[in-house]
This record gives sequence, structure tokens and C-alpha cells, in this order.
Amino acid sequence: MTISTSQKRLPGLIQASLQCYPAPGRHWVGFSGGLDSTVLLHVLHKCEIPVQAVYVHHGLSENADRWQDHCRTFSNGLNIPFTALRVAVDKRDGGLEQGARRARYRAFEEVMSPGDQILLGHHGDDQAETFFLRLLRGAGVLGLAGMAEWRSVGSGKSLLRPLLKVGRAELEAWAREHKLSWIDDESNSDEGLDRNFLRHRIMAPLGERWPVRQRVSQAVDNLRESVELLEELALADLNTCDLKRERLGESLCLKVFSGLSMARRKNLLRNWILRQGGMSPESSSLQEALAQVHSAAQDAQLAVQLGGRVVRRYRQRLCLTPVLAPLPPGSDMPLNWDGVSRLALPGGGVLEPEMNWEEGEYRVSYRCGGERAHPVGRSHSQALKKLLQEKALEPWLRDRVPLVYLDGKLVAVAGLFSCKVDDNIPGQPPDWRFFD
Repeated sequence: MTISTSQKRLPGLIQASLQCYPAPGRHWVGFSGGLDSTVLLHVLHKCEIPVQAVYVHHGLSENADRWQDHCRTFSNGLNIPFTALRVAVDKRDGGLEQGARRARYRAFEEVMSPGDQILLGHHGDDQAETFFLRLLRGAGVLGLAGMAEWRSVGSGKSLLRPLLKVGRAELEAWAREHKLSWIDDESNSDEGLDRNFLRHRIMAPLGERWPVRQRVSQAVDNLRESVELLEELALADLNTCDLKRERLGESLCLKVFSGLSMARRKNLLRNWILRQGGMSPESSSLQEALAQVHSAAQDAQLAVQLGGRVVRRYRQRLCLTPVLAPLPPGSDMPLNWDGVSRLALPGGGVLEPEMNWEEGEYRVSYRCGGERAHPVGRSHSQALKKLLQEKALEPWLRDRVPLVYLDGKLVAVAGLFSCKVDDNIPGQPPDWRFFD
């Protein structure tokens, strides 16, 4: 590959990928300072495509602070906005490599807003390594189909890998032609890590006999067709199972779901998680989650974390929700609210004003226990706990429902009902929702 060809090919590939998968919001670049992300950021700059660089500090290397400074300096030199995020890596989360990866992707999702897209510098050699790693771990069709060029990573957010058809040699040609400097992570030589062992001990000898990257790319394209068929089957099964949007996440009919074959249940659940922006779980984890769903009592508060989402069960519905953020200390509540503005709530969710509510000095809090409420249209007050059960509010949300007070009196349970206090309180309560 000549350098002159590389200069034409890289901008064209990246622009074509962005046109194929457009995003209405901002474009971010996951910028580690390595060769691939450095070239990606530089090509985007050359193409005059507005982006923001984001560096994730894992705290795993003593050089991480220096790398962060390098990335900031490089970004500033291109007049590209730079953000640094610090994460904690849980080695219990699938090992060091997997834990770091999951922490990184969670950080990306947190910094993005709906409509945003993050671009990553994974290239064709990375794809080939991923293929063999997953093969050696016994992956199925979806795993062997490799890294997708595009996928959803949350509500209205997406991830794009525009360099999957490019090899590392071509990226090096661009970097040297433009005299770019990049970081070589010392961990890349640690053959105790699976990917490095595969890269140095296996891929190099294979490449002496076969065009590995091109052959894997061809295999991945073929496997993608099978993945698309499985996605179509999962979507059809989701609709058959009465898929519904809930206040938090989605739900489906457990009876219909249980009537599907095990293979179709696993396919449905895996694709459902991916549709919500989660990560594909391993087959063994899926099997265990489905076993727990089947064995749980009808109203048991089942909560199985799977692929960055939570599988739950309530009133013969199978629910899939995001992971709820921990509730803050009680000192963070109550909150002042004017009755006419949107109010962000601790632990997730927002309180939305209802058009007939008057501006006032309201107080908003969560349940403490023992509250009573007198819903409009009822002849007497009742225990709030009983009313929430009657309204079929999911158990995992009952400690998060916003209670609205005025002059010390409970005037509304957001999203559910207003209280019979005086004629100035509208019958329609303020709305309560999550943006997940």
C-alpha cells in the first residue's frame, strides 16, 4: 500500500462510514493516544469534521497521567475539545481486559447525550484478533461475527468503527507521512494478556502463510448475514411476546416467551439486550439467567445483571431495565421544586411539570415508610405502600417515586395520582420518567 494511496483511502473510508451511519448529535472520538485513535482523530481533523476527544483514565499504568497530558496536548494542537474521564476497573468483571473494556464503554455512554455518536479506532488487524479470541472462547455466530461497524450504546446513542477495513500498516503509513507521535502502551508487550499472546505468538506466523486480515474480514461479512437473520427472528419474537415500553426499560409477556424454544429464548434475550444498548452476554450467562427466570416465584423480585442490563420479573411480565444508580444519602432529599420546571432526581429520572399546575414552593422527596395518601376520587386516605401495589408500580421503583409536598401536605405522587388536599391541586399529577 503506497503512502499516496493511503492519503486518499483513509479520508474516503471514514467519510463514507459517517454518511452510512449519520448521527444528529455530537461526534466523540475515544482517544487513547495510541496509533489507531491518533490517526482517526487526525484524519477527522483533516476532513474538517467537528469532533470531541475523550480520554479514559483506567488507573492501571503509572504512565496514565502522562498519557492523558499527551492526549490533551495533541487535541489542543488540533483545536479539538478534550475531555478526560477517570474510571475504576473491577477485575472481577470478566478479568482485567474485560473489566477495563466495560469500564471504558460505561464512561463513553455517560459522557454522551441522546443523538451523539462515539468513533473508535479499531482496525482490521484488531478484528482478526477478536475473531480468533472469540473462537478460542467458544463463541457463537454473534461473537464470531466480530466487532460491528455500528451499534447502539443506549437511548439514541451510537458507536461507530470506521477503520475496520484498514490494516495497522496503513495507519502507520498515514502517521509517519504526517509526522504524528503516538503512545505505545507497555502492556501491549505483556504476553500474559490473551490478546497480546495471540498477536505476537499466533497471528504473526499465520500471516506468513495466509492473508489473515482479509480472510477474517470475508468470514465476518458472511457471519454478519447470519446475525442479521437472527436479529430479524428476535424482532419477530419480541413483537409476538407483546413487547411494551415501560417507565424504565421494556417488558414482554412471560407466558408467550416461555413457550418459545430455548434457542429462541436465548436469541431473543441476547438481541433485546443489544437493542437497549447493552453488551452481548455469553451463552452460559444467558442460560443461567433463563433458569432463574423459570424458577423464580411469580412475584419474586428477581434481578439478574446481564450484559449491562437487568433482567427482572413482575406480574407475569419479563422486564429488561438499565442498571439503576444507587440512591444517594437521605440528606440529598427533599428537593425544592417550583412546579413549572423540569427537576432532575437523585438516582436517575426526572420530574416533569403538568401544564395545569401552578408555580409554587413545593418540596419533593422519596418514601421513608409509613406515608399515607388520599387520591383524588377516593373517600379516604390509604397507606401509600398499598396504593403503589394497587397501581402496579414495579417494586424496584417504589422507593424512587417522587412525592410532591406543599405546605407539608402530600399533594401528588408523580406519574400516578394527585391527592385530595384542596381545589387548587389539579387532578393530573406531574409526570415522572426515566431517560434510559
